[in-house]
Amino acid sequence: MDYTVDGFVSKMIKAIIGISVLMIIGGVAFFRSSLAIGFALGIIMSLALNITKVLWLRYSVNRAVNMESGTVGAYISIHYVLRYVLTGLVLVAAHFLPVVDMFGAVLGLLAMPFANYVVHFLNRKNKVQTPDEIENKEPLS
Repeated sequence: MDYTVDGFVSKMIKAIIGISVLMIIGGVAFFRSSLAIGFALGIIMSLALNITKVLWLRYSVNRAVNMESGTVGAYISIHYVLRYVLTGLVLVAAHFLPVVDMFGAVLGLLAMPFANYVVHFLNRKNKVQTPDEIENKEPLS
């Protein structure tokens, strides 16, 4: 199986959406009131942020691969900090918007690390092979 950045990103986005939907369903089942709407809006706000961060990370990695070695470190570091600034801005917006539940926004941010664990857990058997391993592989008979 080919393990590329684009393949990883698509799996991450699917996992983030799945985990976020499960969080929304759990929140609606737990709150069963008008609080569920604010909770769901917080999760949806974080879902949009997480997808944006994953797509931004794909763009940064693809661009960094084609850069000169001297500027790659600074480029990646700046984008890393900017992604965290964006996360902070979303949390500030969730705090000041009265219709959005802060707990939902914070819990929704956890969908990205959970999705990362899920994707790596599902791919643990799909080991990336080196060209030497592919050449030395015995044919099936």
